[in-house]
Amino acid sequence: MATNPGFRKLLHACAPPGAALALVGLLGAAGALAALDRAWFDMLQRRTAAQAEVPADTALVLIDEQALQRLGAADIGYRWPWPRRAFAGLFASLHRAGAKAVVGDFNFFEASEDPMQDYEFGALAAALPEVTLGAMPATADKPEQLPVIWPADFRESYAAYFQRPRWGSTRSVPDADSVLRRYVAKDSLSAVAVQRNTGLPAAPQLLRWRGDLKTLRARGVPVLTAAPFALDGLAVAKRAAEVASDLEPAALAQAVAAEPAPEDALVREAFAKVRGRTVFVGVNAAGTYDYVATPCGAPEPGVISHWTAYTNLVAGGFVREAGPWASAGALVLLVTALGWVARGGIGVVRPALVAGGGVALVLGGSTAAFLGNVWFAPMLPVAGAAAGFGAAAVQSFLLERARKQEIQGWFGSYVSPAVVKQLVQNPDALKLGGEKRELTVFFADLANFTTLSESMPAEELVPLINSVLEDLTEGVLRHGCYVDKYIGDAIMGVFGSPEPLENHALSACRAALDCMRRLEALNERIERERGQRLGMRIGVNTGDVVVGNVGSTKKRNYTVLGDPVNLASRLEGANKEFHTAILLGPRTAALVGPALVTRPVAQLKVKGKKQAVEVFELIGEPESLDEGARRFLAAYGAGYAAFCGRRFAEAQRAFGEAATLRPDDFLATRYGEEAARLATTPPPADWEPILELHSK
Repeated sequence: MATNPGFRKLLHACAPPGAALALVGLLGAAGALAALDRAWFDMLQRRTAAQAEVPADTALVLIDEQALQRLGAADIGYRWPWPRRAFAGLFASLHRAGAKAVVGDFNFFEASEDPMQDYEFGALAAALPEVTLGAMPATADKPEQLPVIWPADFRESYAAYFQRPRWGSTRSVPDADSVLRRYVAKDSLSAVAVQRNTGLPAAPQLLRWRGDLKTLRARGVPVLTAAPFALDGLAVAKRAAEVASDLEPAALAQAVAAEPAPEDALVREAFAKVRGRTVFVGVNAAGTYDYVATPCGAPEPGVISHWTAYTNLVAGGFVREAGPWASAGALVLLVTALGWVARGGIGVVRPALVAGGGVALVLGGSTAAFLGNVWFAPMLPVAGAAAGFGAAAVQSFLLERARKQEIQGWFGSYVSPAVVKQLVQNPDALKLGGEKRELTVFFADLANFTTLSESMPAEELVPLINSVLEDLTEGVLRHGCYVDKYIGDAIMGVFGSPEPLENHALSACRAALDCMRRLEALNERIERERGQRLGMRIGVNTGDVVVGNVGSTKKRNYTVLGDPVNLASRLEGANKEFHTAILLGPRTAALVGPALVTRPVAQLKVKGKKQAVEVFELIGEPESLDEGARRFLAAYGAGYAAFCGRRFAEAQRAFGEAATLRPDDFLATRYGEEAARLATTPPPADWEPILELHSK
């Protein structure tokens, strides 16, 4: 059944946004977006921690390695976990220091081996009204767990000390990646400490972190070791228990109050740092196992979460969540906008701008909201933007490929893929019927290949020729060559078409030198494997040629025609006569003369031509020549000039010098012999130094 064209158009328009939404749904179901949102949240926490307000009246006192070592010394001998008298002394010392509130992140759920120490600690802690201890709320499988030092009968007997909550929950709620980002404020240790437990939600709330322990120190929050307080308080608690032998809370409190001020300077300094502050006490030592991972760092002491929650409560509340509908709304808007700009078109610029702008807007909005204490999860719309752009790019690619395939269908009769590519990119760039342009034509043919092929089976010959042509082709392509065709083991290339190429003659000559270097490397392998070496002859010529489409309606080729092409081919073959490797036509030599070193070879009249042309051998880059090569070329050049000027005796001497410097040079030797003959038997007056080449 035929589909309505309008309906097909609608399907094409809806395909990218639909695919984007489906992909985002899969990512969301796999949990990838939640992980990315958490990573973004953590990054914002770290980057903006210094901007969050820090209360000026808080401090952290930590039972760290120093405190454990001091109380573990031989004169005391306490190992972790400390006995209850050590905790009683710690809290008593903080009370003596003048702390406004002491919040202990400790859960005393089990009775110690010495019940009297439990009672002593419970009575003293109850008598210090600023002390708050940890507890655990009831769960489905566990009852509420309160400090064992304050049993129900004790609380009933001393109800006056429990008029306000004296314990708070220390339960943490880490996310799936074990990072602590949320906090249950209701009935928590921090809520009890701030004495504002009403109206708080029971659900976990996002914390606004102020930094890790190192950052808090840098921001001026006192982070102190518990060692001086524990040492001072241990003696105080012991004397208080001796004075108030009945361990009545009021008597213990009076005994602590009667203690003189500490004489130790370090203790007095520590007292000064916590006076008038809300002090959070916790552990921060190996083996205590009270560490948490936070957005600002890991591991961090667990008490830092309660301190952070406290700062949130006193500074205006926790981070509010915008909710999933805000992210979903941004997703729909962004994907719809991408679908609109990408509808049915080729190209990804506009979708890229919309996607990039949308991502920047979403991430910027999330950052701005976070600074306003609101969390907007951005990864749902960001993933939508990425998926929407990807879907639009795929649709554009498919449409563009379909269009290219259509053009390739039109021009499938062209032999060269490079020409088809040019036509696909710009079908009007190549004029049917051809145009006249100055180009450089390149012919290269392998020498000794026939001899090598006679010693090889056919199944080995083809891979060898393919590997050689592969490397040589790479050598010409990297210099901007258009490979017109392969003729057996020969390559015909054009420099300057179909794409314009500045300095095409120089590029062709450097390609020829590159091919020679590559063949030298290939010959090392071929000689190892076959015991033979390959040679190569190259002809390069520059001139005005006709470039265009040649052939029939059944088969066409983009190629070049004209005398310069024929001369390039003849030059390639002429290398065999002159025992050279690279011969250049006169126009090519003139164009590359300032940049490359050449030498004149002969006034050459090739088969089918009446006019002679001067051809040159390409020697190489100037910096590649040593002093001996320069002297040889100078002597050869002087001999060649004298020979063409009929000064044969002078030419004989110059060529003799050149042959002495390079005895294996064929041209110097032959010219020297010919100059000697003509010096003895001068030629007629109409003699010209022209060599006629009868073979191709």
